[in-house]
Amino acid sequence: MAPDDLTASERLLWDAFPTGAWADLTAAADRTVRAGVLRRLLLGGRDREPGELAAVRLRGATVTGRLDLMGAALDVALVCEDCVFDAPLRLAEAATRTVRLVGSRLDQLNAPRVRVEGVLDLRATVVDRGIRLAQAEVTGGIRLHGAAVGRSGHGTAIDAEGVSVRGDLACADLTADGPVVLRGARITGVCDLPRARLHSRGAVALDIDNTDIGEGFDGTRLETLGEVRMRSAEIRGPMVLPRARLSNPGGLALNGPRAHLTGALWCEKGLTIEGEMNLTGVHFDGGVHLPDACLDGAGRAALTLERAAVGHFEAPRLSVLGGEIRFGGARVAGELSLVEASLGPGRDGVCLDMENGDVGGTLRLGGLRAEGEIRVSNSRMAGSVLAARMRLGGSATGVAFRFTRNQVASSIRLVRLSADREVRLVDSRFRLGIDMRESELRCPGGTALDVSGVRATELALLPAAPVEGRVVLDGARLTVLRDLPAGWPEELSMDGFVYETLQPVLTARERLRWVERAPIDQRPQACDQLAAMYVQLGRQSQAQRILYERERGQRRFRPPVARAWSLLQDVTVGYGYRPWLAAAWVAFFLTVGTMVFSMEHPAPLKKDEAPHFNPFVYTLDLMLPLVTLGQKYAFNPAGAAQWFSFVLVAVGWILVSTVAAGVTRALTRR
Repeated sequence: MAPDDLTASERLLWDAFPTGAWADLTAAADRTVRAGVLRRLLLGGRDREPGELAAVRLRGATVTGRLDLMGAALDVALVCEDCVFDAPLRLAEAATRTVRLVGSRLDQLNAPRVRVEGVLDLRATVVDRGIRLAQAEVTGGIRLHGAAVGRSGHGTAIDAEGVSVRGDLACADLTADGPVVLRGARITGVCDLPRARLHSRGAVALDIDNTDIGEGFDGTRLETLGEVRMRSAEIRGPMVLPRARLSNPGGLALNGPRAHLTGALWCEKGLTIEGEMNLTGVHFDGGVHLPDACLDGAGRAALTLERAAVGHFEAPRLSVLGGEIRFGGARVAGELSLVEASLGPGRDGVCLDMENGDVGGTLRLGGLRAEGEIRVSNSRMAGSVLAARMRLGGSATGVAFRFTRNQVASSIRLVRLSADREVRLVDSRFRLGIDMRESELRCPGGTALDVSGVRATELALLPAAPVEGRVVLDGARLTVLRDLPAGWPEELSMDGFVYETLQPVLTARERLRWVERAPIDQRPQACDQLAAMYVQLGRQSQAQRILYERERGQRRFRPPVARAWSLLQDVTVGYGYRPWLAAAWVAFFLTVGTMVFSMEHPAPLKKDEAPHFNPFVYTLDLMLPLVTLGQKYAFNPAGAAQWFSFVLVAVGWILVSTVAAGVTRALTRR
C-alpha cells in the first residue's frame, strides 16, 4: 500500500517499481523525489508483481536528502538517469545488484566495502565531493566514462583502495580533481583511462601501487597533473600511453619501481612527461617503446631504468629536454635503441648513464644528438654498437662519449661521429673492430680520443679532418690500425701500444713522422714495434731505417760522454745499420795512407832484415789493432808521417770498436 504523503512524482516512481518501468520526470512540473522513498522501495517496502523484475528506474528527478543504504542487502537494481542527488549517497558495506547513475549529479558516493552483483555505472555523472569505493567488490565492472569527480573531505577524488573488479575499470574521458587511488586493487579486465584528466598538483594524481590488472592498461591521451604511482603493480598485458601527458614538474611524474608488465610499455605517437619517469627494477617482458616521446626531468633524472629487466628498449627520436637517462644494472634482452634521439644536459653533465648493464642485442645510437656525456661502463653487448652520425656537443665533464671497460661481442661503428669533447673507449673489448671513418674529433688542448687498454681486431681511425687534440693508444692491442697522415693528430701517446700491422703500409720516413708525435720517452718502444712490423712484412731496409732513427733520436738525451760515443757510432757505422759507412772510412784512410807513404817512405828499423816496403799494406797494418802484417813494426816513420801513422792506429781502434758495438746492437735487435 502506498504511503499517503507521496507527491505525484513519487507516486509515479512507486507505481513503476514493481515492473521495473521507468519513472520519467523530465517534463514533470515537480521533479522532486525524497531519498526516503527510494530507500523504502529498495529495501522491499513495496510489493512486487509476480513474473516481473522490480527495479528503481528514475529519470530527470531531483533526489533530496541523504540516501543511506549502509549495510543494506538490496536485491533490485538502482538505475538513475539525468538525476540530481543533493546529499550523499551511502552504500557502505551494502550488498546490491547493478547500480547505474548515468548523466546525473551527486553530492558524494560513499560506498566502501560495498558488494555489487552487476555493474557500477557512473557514466557522464558529476560527483562533487568524491567517490569512496575502498575494499569494494564489483562483479560486472565499473564504468566512469565521462564522469567528473571532485575532491572529498579526505583529500581524494576517487578512493578505491583494495577494490576488486571482475571485469573492466572503464574510465574514458574521466575528469578527477584530486587523487584517484586504486592501490592494491584487483581488476580482471582492462584498466581503461583514455583521454582521462586527473589533476592533483603537488600530490598523487593516480595511485595503482600493488594493483593487479588482468588485461592491460590503456592511457591513450591520458592527462595527469601530479604523480602517477604504480609501484610493484602487476599488469598482465600492455601498458599503452600514446599521446599521453604526465606532468609533475620537479617531482616524479611516473613512479613505477618493481612494476611487472607481461606485455610492453607502448607509447606510440609520442608521450610527454614533465618530471621524472622512475622505472627502477621493473620487469617489462615485452619491452619499452618510446618513439617520439618528450621527457623533461626538470632538475631530476628524466628516465630511470636502473636494475630493470625489459624485453627491449626502443626510443627513436626521443627528446629529453632536461635530466639524464639511467640504465645502471639494467638487463635488456633484445635491442636498445636511441636512434635519432636528442638528449639535453642532465645533472652533473651526464645525459645517458649505463653501468653494469647487459644488452642482449644491438645497442643503436645512430644519429643521436647529446649536449652532455654519454656514459656506458662495465657493460656487456651481445651484438654490435651502431653509433654512426652521433653529434656530441659540449659536456661539463669534459668527456663526450665514455665507453669504458665494456665487452662487445661484435664491433662498434662510430662512422661520421662528431664530438666536441673527449671520446673515451678505455679498457673495452671488441670481438671485431672500431670503425671511426669520417669522424670529427675536436678537443683542442686536451685528449680527443683515448683507446687505452682496448682490445680489438681493427681500429679504423680515418677522420674527415685532422684530429684536434691528443690521441691516446697506451696499452691498446690491435690486429690492424688503419690511418692516414691527413688525419694524424698533433700529439699521440703510444706507451705499450701493440699491433700487428698498419694500413696502409707507408714508408719508414712517413711512419717516423707519425712516431715523432709521441712523447720522447715513448718513441724507442714505438720504433721497435714499427720495425718489427716491417720485418714481418719482409721490408728489412725500412726496419733498419726505423731502428737507425731510433738511436739518433735517443742521442740528444744522453750524458756528454755517451752522446759523443753515440755520435761516433753514427758517423762510423750508422749504429750497425749502415755497415757501408765503415767500409767507406777504411777505403778513405787506406787511400790517403797509401798516397802519403808512397811519397814518403818510412826508414826501416833493421835495414838488413826489413821486408820490401808496400805503402798499401803498411797503411792497412797500422789500422788493424792486435794483428800484424809484418810492416808496421819493421818501419819507423818520422816527422809528419809519424803523426799521421798515429792517426791511422787511432782510426783503426775506433772503427773496430764502433763496428763491434754496432754489430752487437743490430744482432740484439734482430
